[in-house]
Amino acid sequence: WMSTNSELRVRLERLGPVRDADPPPSYSGRYLPIALRRIGPFSERIAVAQRLRAAGLTLKEAHVAISRLAEWDHAVCSLPEETDFAQLGRDLSALDVQVGKRRVAAGHEVIAAVRARHGLTQREFADLLGFDVRTLQNWEQGRNRPDAAAINLVLAYDRSPALIEDTVFEPVV
Repeated sequence: WMSTNSELRVRLERLGPVRDADPPPSYSGRYLPIALRRIGPFSERIAVAQRLRAAGLTLKEAHVAISRLAEWDHAVCSLPEETDFAQLGRDLSALDVQVGKRRVAAGHEVIAAVRARHGLTQREFADLLGFDVRTLQNWEQGRNRPDAAAINLVLAYDRSPALIEDTVFEPVV
C-alpha cells in the first residue's frame, strides 16, 4: 500500500496544480445575510441555483441553499452587499422563491414606540422580554444601542405579543 500511495503521489505531481472548477467569487467586501422561502411548486431548481451563483454564491453554497429550500421550504445564505437585492427578489420570485433581506437596525425610538403602543411601563416591558430595566431605559434614551437580537425580539413582540408571551412564560398549574 505504501508503494501504491507513493506512485499515486508521483503521478499527481506530474499533473501539476489542479484548477478549481468553481472558484469562490472574487469579492473582499461585506456579505449580507438573506432569507430564501419557497412560495410555490419550486420546479426550476437549476435556474434558482444559477441565479444564486450569478449573485455571488459558490456552486456548493447554491446547492446547499437549493437542498434546504427543497427539504425545509427556507434557507439562509450571504451575498455581497453590492448585490441588487430588488432584482434578485424579482428574478427568484418568478422561480417560486421569495427573498428577504435583513431589516436595517431600528433606532431607540422604535423600542419606546412599541412599548407605548402596547401600554406597558418600562418595568413591565423589560420584565416581559427579559431585559434589565436600566438597559431598556438606556436604549430608550439613546445612551446605548440594543443589539440586533434585542431589536428583533421587540419587533416580534410588536407583531405577535401572544406568541412572545407564550414563548417566554410557561403556564403555572
